[in-house]
Amino acid sequence: MKAKTKMAFRLTKTGYLDFLKCPPEFWLKNHEPLLQAEEITLEHEHLRQQGYAVEQLVKELARFRADETKSVDFQRTFNTADYTARCDIVVTNKVTGTIEIHEIKASSSVKPEHLDDVAFQVHVAELAGARVTRAFAITLNGEYVRQGEIDPEQLFVSTDITSEVEMRRPITASQAGEALKYLETVPVPSLLDYCQANKLDCKFLRMHFPDLPDYTIFDITYLTHDKRIELLGAGIIDITHVPDDFPLSEKQRKQVTAAKAGETVVELDKIRKRMDEWEYPLHFLDYETFSYAIPQFDGIRPFQQMCFQYSLHTIARPGAEAEHYEFLVREDESNPPLALAKHLKGSFGESIGTVFVWYEAFEKTRNSEMAAMFPEYADFFNEVNDKTRDLMKVFADRLYIDNRFKGRSSIKKVLPVLCPDLDYNALGISEGLTASISWYRAVKWTSTSDAERLRIFNDLEEYCELDTWAMVRIYEELCKLFECAPAS
Repeated sequence: MKAKTKMAFRLTKTGYLDFLKCPPEFWLKNHEPLLQAEEITLEHEHLRQQGYAVEQLVKELARFRADETKSVDFQRTFNTADYTARCDIVVTNKVTGTIEIHEIKASSSVKPEHLDDVAFQVHVAELAGARVTRAFAITLNGEYVRQGEIDPEQLFVSTDITSEVEMRRPITASQAGEALKYLETVPVPSLLDYCQANKLDCKFLRMHFPDLPDYTIFDITYLTHDKRIELLGAGIIDITHVPDDFPLSEKQRKQVTAAKAGETVVELDKIRKRMDEWEYPLHFLDYETFSYAIPQFDGIRPFQQMCFQYSLHTIARPGAEAEHYEFLVREDESNPPLALAKHLKGSFGESIGTVFVWYEAFEKTRNSEMAAMFPEYADFFNEVNDKTRDLMKVFADRLYIDNRFKGRSSIKKVLPVLCPDLDYNALGISEGLTASISWYRAVKWTSTSDAERLRIFNDLEEYCELDTWAMVRIYEELCKLFECAPAS
């Protein structure tokens, strides 16, 4: 693709950060904006609204009230011939005329990319004639727990990042200049230049390499960047072309060997050993959670994953049919996880047996959080964690390899292969983030109609139920390997 005739570009801080992340996509975004345009999704809209809510609360902080010593500007923009930078908050000293720049981040910590962001702002502000004396990042206090009305003074943390930004200034000036020069070039497409964040999902690479193999070295689990580069340098993209003597871990080698053979590989003895440890009753558990920068409910910290729904399938004894239990918070109540905890304990009954989840780190962490939040249920949640087994590990540990998984072990990769009659795509809600955002809108937004609210709740129940029913069905398929009695 050739660059268009000389165009005048002004580099924004968003463009600068895009350049640092992936120069070819940055180039494409400026030269072919229609090709790079992203659909405004529910997630994008939710993040935008979350950022706006954070910004509005920050404006209430006492330190940003103008007085006889200082003026405060929100969303002030600095421009030069080549650059433009909009700053969240600029505080001007009325005596000296110097300024402080405060950047608001919907995050619980200051990250390296935040320093790059502020360094660009300071660089442009000073090119535009301002004198910046200090720079700050305003983030969420991860230790803050909501009780009643939000206290903005306790919710936010202001970190002085002046020294870190100053250390970045020389390289920021250099990289900003490089970004503008890069736009005047025509990038040479090369898989060796893939960005580590998006890998082959880079739109620039997809445009220039439309015929890549379906199963590539990028699908090899936990393959390091250095090893990818080594293989790409040798012209190897297809996973089946990886040399037999190329250094890989045991799990990686199993995956590559299975891909080359084109066969399903099942380690029956190791799967049988795990299944022999499972005790009835068998419970299949899944949570749906909501996370937000500003805690929306009592007892919740910023960004804490708060349980608002569960689905539980229980098989009481060998050969019994699975029974289903569920709970969904449908009202804007003060403490959703407490209501869920009460209901869940009753659904488990007197005997826990074995609890199956898919990716145990998530559910176990939620259980530990609720045990800490509600001491009266601590013994219950601790026992659930003690008896939790991760069904995903049968596939993540490469005891069951099917090339259609493409090296992944998510339930949405495994289920269509083992149980093709079950389909998430047929549901009104088909993934967790949409479930979370939709629930929030149903219980918190007064503008949501009763009909829409009912539709959301029905979709949530169908989605969460499928998550646990899918585990039951996958368990049945594992049973069939040994011709033992399935769940139902």
